[in-house]
Parts: sequence; C-alpha cells; structure tokens
Amino acid sequence: MTTHSLPTISEQESATQELFRTLLDCMSRPGKIAKLAPSNGVLEIDLTPYVVSVALTLLDQEVTFQIVHDKGSSSSTLQVYTMASLAPLNQCDFVFMHGTDSVDVCGLKRGVLAYPDESATVVCSVNQLSDSKLYQSGTTKLTLSGPGIKDQCQLFLDGIDEQLLSLWQRANQEYPLGIDWIFVDEMGNVCCIPRSTQFAWEVM
Repeated sequence: MTTHSLPTISEQESATQELFRTLLDCMSRPGKIAKLAPSNGVLEIDLTPYVVSVALTLLDQEVTFQIVHDKGSSSSTLQVYTMASLAPLNQCDFVFMHGTDSVDVCGLKRGVLAYPDESATVVCSVNQLSDSKLYQSGTTKLTLSGPGIKDQCQLFLDGIDEQLLSLWQRANQEYPLGIDWIFVDEMGNVCCIPRSTQFAWEVM
C-alpha cells in the first residue's frame, strides 16, 4: 500500500487541467509518449502515483470505474476523493488494470453505433513503454496506423500479456465501436491509443 500526500485544491486543479491537456494531445496523436507528474495526495491506494494522477483527472461524479484485482480499499478511497461510482467491469466507463492482469476486455463497454463514444477507457499500467527498442526479454512491439499517425509508428511495451493484446484487437475490430487505451509506465511515461487506431504486434 502506497501513501500519496494531498495537494492544495488550487494545485490539484492546475495539475488536473495540465494532465487532461496532455491526455487529449496523446489521444489525438496515437503513439506519442508524454511525461506525467506524479500525484502527491494522501491516498492509501494500490496504484502508482502516476496512475493516481490519471484517476484524479478522469474520474468525477458523472462516471463509473473499476480497479481490476483491487487488493484493498483503493476503490472506496477513489470514490471518496472523486465522487465517481463503482460499477461492474462490463458497465463501467474507466477500467484500471495492469498489462499482466487476466481480463476479458471484449466484455467491456464498446459503445453502440448511435453513441460510439459511450465506451470504456482502459488505464493500463505497464513496466515500461518507449518509442525505441527495449531489450528486456518478452517486450512487445506494436506497429500503429490510423488517424493522427503519418504512415506508421512503433511503440514498445514491457509488461503486457499477449492474450490481452489479442482480446484488445478483437474488441476494436468493428470501428467506430471499441475501447480507448491509456498506457502508463512506472516512470510516468504515458501513451494513448484510441479505438480508431489499427495495430499489429510482435513479441521481441
């Protein structure tokens, strides 16, 4: 369990606004890697301080969320600080998980044709992400294409399960339906891959 110290309201609002702009920019430019500032709130929570920053930015009283394999009181703590509601995985707006968790992401909300934006966003923790080759055994190389990408770009991930990649690809095969992803690594690097992005992968 990690303790994060709580900033003042004005500091939190400023940090939240800056982080939200960063996420929007990354979502419009899939594959771009940006740097997050860690949260310094007093939250007893089993998430990295960088993922906590994302949670405090995205969650409010109008959305629902779930933390996969929550081992303690992390979910209830986030409820108190964000006023967001817990919901089952197949109904929630935001899913917080690790890339090695066993989750059938095909069962998450993928929107409907009339409202494709009513889909889930997965905030996925990984060990490391980079736009250049990583040398850890089992690193995954994603080759991305689609809106916001000139030709193709590559993203390297350490700490994501190959089965999860297969399920993710299946969940997004009927665009505009699908799931948006936000990847955050242990050093605070962040990258967004919206449901409009096509990808292929290779385990290095």
